[in-house]
Amino acid sequence: MRPPRVLARPLALALALVVLLPALAAADAIREWPAMGTRIRLRVRGDGPDAESAADAMSAAARDAFAAVESATSAFLPGAPLDRLARAAGTGEWIPVPPAFDAALDTALETTEASGGAFNPLVAPLMERHGHPRRPPDTASPTPPPPPPPSSSAPVPPALLDVRNIDRRPGACRLLLPGMRLDLGGVAKGTGADLAAAAARAAAPNDFLLDAGGTLLGRGNWTIGLRDPRAPAGAAAPPLRPFTLPDGLACATSGAYERPGHLIDPRTGAPPAAPVLQATALAPTAARADAWSTALYILGPAAAADLLPTLPDPPAAAWVLPPPAPKPPSTECRTKP
Repeated sequence: MRPPRVLARPLALALALVVLLPALAAADAIREWPAMGTRIRLRVRGDGPDAESAADAMSAAARDAFAAVESATSAFLPGAPLDRLARAAGTGEWIPVPPAFDAALDTALETTEASGGAFNPLVAPLMERHGHPRRPPDTASPTPPPPPPPSSSAPVPPALLDVRNIDRRPGACRLLLPGMRLDLGGVAKGTGADLAAAAARAAAPNDFLLDAGGTLLGRGNWTIGLRDPRAPAGAAAPPLRPFTLPDGLACATSGAYERPGHLIDPRTGAPPAAPVLQATALAPTAARADAWSTALYILGPAAAADLLPTLPDPPAAAWVLPPPAPKPPSTECRTKP
């Protein structure tokens, strides 16, 4: 089996993709818990009672932060802002929203504009049209379920995907057209990781690495690696490329291996044209890395190579591409003179 290809865009931040650090200390204190449809893993540097005490304090603060973001951004909680916004779409009713909701939507809309629409928080109707309704993830399932059949062949009206039809004022939001629905799934986990990391930093001085289902950030420099997208779920496969995640940057990866076909290009209403197995983004916040990993997956390396240099603060980017297709056997016939 031929290995996939790893392509890194050589932007200013992308230098971090090739610097190695020593292996992680086995004695680090570790805490894990479920949140936002994934497993949160907090690794705190140090050993002994002091490290364990720091890990307890940091994990408690991080849990509270994730819980606050989940209640503000979940698409699955009846009566939560996203549920109320969808029900009130087109009625003119203003729905109160908490600060974590505003923070997630700020990043989502900024990424929509910067990516030329490759990321769009109004993509939910397109997802359903392709047979991928938003539903609580089954984190206990060892393998992803096959994609369901499309729910409808009717095209989604472009106005439902137009972010200009999201109306906002301090502490409130409304959707101007019936049928509009916000989906913050592409940025909520990163928003939670940012707030959880800030809470952990305030709780103890230890270096730490927070892993929110593949969205990573922390304090101090850490060696991590790009996941092999062809490895079975849960398998302890070696990383494709170890690299340094420096203090002050966050990393996130998007791919279609967990939910095949669920990443839809909002600009075309179809799966991405570029053949990409996964895309990784490094950015100053986890929310931006989260959103940009999706946008980079949709864009692919060729389109992103044109777009990213035009941005004032582009993310660093890396893609894992399928291996080249084998060349067909030659059918040329040669005869002796």
